Amino acid sequence: MPSRIEDVTPAWLAGMLGAAPAAVREIRVVHADSGTAARARIEVTGDAGIPPTLFLKLPPRDYPQHVLMTLFGLGTSEINAYQVLGSAPPIRVPRCHAARSDPRWGRDVLVLEDLSPTARFRTITDPVDQGEAEAVVDAMADLHAAHWGAARSGSGLAALATRSEVDVELGLLIRRRLLGARTTSLVPAAMREQLAIFSERGREIDAFWAQGPQTLIHGDPHLGNLFFEGAVPGFLDWQIATVGPGIRDVAYFANSSVEPGLLRQLERGLVERYAARLAAAGIAADPDQLWTLYRVGITELLLAIVCTAAAGERMQSAEVTRCGVQRAVAAAEAHDSLALLTALLDGKRV
Repeated sequence: MPSRIEDVTPAWLAGMLGAAPAAVREIRVVHADSGTAARARIEVTGDAGIPPTLFLKLPPRDYPQHVLMTLFGLGTSEINAYQVLGSAPPIRVPRCHAARSDPRWGRDVLVLEDLSPTARFRTITDPVDQGEAEAVVDAMADLHAAHWGAARSGSGLAALATRSEVDVELGLLIRRRLLGARTTSLVPAAMREQLAIFSERGREIDAFWAQGPQTLIHGDPHLGNLFFEGAVPGFLDWQIATVGPGIRDVAYFANSSVEPGLLRQLERGLVERYAARLAAAGIAADPDQLWTLYRVGITELLLAIVCTAAAGERMQSAEVTRCGVQRAVAAAEAHDSLALLTALLDGKRV
C-alpha cells in the first residue's frame, strides 16, 4: 500500500478499482495537501468505466499526525463508516470506489468520488443561513433514522461503537494534556476552570452519552466537513464517526456553523424540526428531551474546538479555530451547558 501520493502507480490504482493492471494508463496529480490525512485530487487516463478524476486519502505526511491517526484508528474508522453507509446511503456522501487498511503499518487508503465538478466547499468562517441549516438538520435526521438502534442488533456499527480500555485511557491522557495547555485566551477564565470536568469525569460523560437510543453519528459535522450541491448538503471526513445520540450531531453542527445571533433565534425550531422528521420515519422523539440533550451536546463541540486550539495549526488554521472557539463559548454561555452537564452527571432533574 502506498504511503505517499508519489507512490501511487497506475497498476496499483487499477487493482484498487478491480480492473486489469493496464486499465489505468496514466495518473496526474492536480492538487495535493495534508492534514489529518494526506489528500490528492488526480486525473486518470484509462479504459471506459475508469473515472476521469478521483480523490485519494492516504496517511498524513506530518509524523505526529500519522501517529495520532494510527493510535486512534481514524483512517480505519472512516473506512468502517463508508462500509456502514453502503452503496445507497440515506444522505449525500462521496462515493467510495475502494478502501483498504493495513493496521501493521498504520496505513489506510480511500479512493473516493471527486466532488470538485459539482460541490461547493466552505469553512465555518462562512456560516450557513437558515435554509441551509434546516437542510443539514433534515439530512442528519435521515442518517440517524436509517441506523437507529442498529448498534444493538449486531450490525456493522459494532466496530465503530467499540473502544478498548487502552483507547479510553489514551484518549483521556491526550485530553488532559491538551486541556491543561489552556492556550486560548478566547475562553473565559471561569469556563477554563469548568473544562476540568472532561478530564476528571471523562468516563462518566462517556457513560452518559451511551444511554438511550444509539445511532451512527458523524461526530465532527462542522461546515468544513460538509459540502453543498445546490441546496443539498453532503458529508465528508468520517474519521470521527461513532455510535451515539443523534442530537449530538445537530448541536455540534449548528453551534459551529451558524452565526450565534441567528442561531439563538433558530435553534429550538431546528431541534423540533429534527424531532418531527424522526417521527415521520416512525421514531418516537420527545422534543423537550432532545432540547435538553442539544444544550448539553454543546459541550462536545467546546471540548473538540478547545483541544484543536491547543494542538495549533496542525489541525486547523488560526482563523477557523478562533471562529470555532468563539461560537462554542457563546453557545456554552447561552445555555449554561457545562453546569447542565454537571447536573445531569450528578443525577439531578433539570
